[in-house]
Amino acid sequence: MQAMDILIDMDEKFIWENERGTFIKVIVRPNSRSKEFVSEMTPEAVHLNLTGPAREGKANTELVKRMAKTLGVTTGSITMVAGHKSRDKTLLVAGMTREAAIQKLSEAI
Repeated sequence: MQAMDILIDMDEKFIWENERGTFIKVIVRPNSRSKEFVSEMTPEAVHLNLTGPAREGKANTELVKRMAKTLGVTTGSITMVAGHKSRDKTLLVAGMTREAAIQKLSEAI
C-alpha cells in the first residue's frame, strides 16, 4: 500500500483549506540526526525532522525553507500562523490546494 492510499483512508485533521490557502499542522523534532525531513503523517499532524536547534528561530527558519522545497513553493508562500515557540506548529501555504500539498508530502515520506 502506498502512502497516498493510506492518506485517502485517514481522517485528515492535520490539513485544511480556506480562501487564504492551505493550513498544515506539523510537529517538529529540532536537533534531529535524521536526514529525512518528513518522518510520518498521522491524522493529527505531519512529523518533521529538523537539524537546527530550537534557539533564536533557527529551527523555524529551517522549517520554512525545507517545507517550501518539499512543496515546491517559495518561502514567501509559507507563513507560520501558530506555534512559534512550540514543537506543535500550524503553517499556512498560500497558492496551494489541500490535495496538492497532501500529494507532495506523501512523496517526501
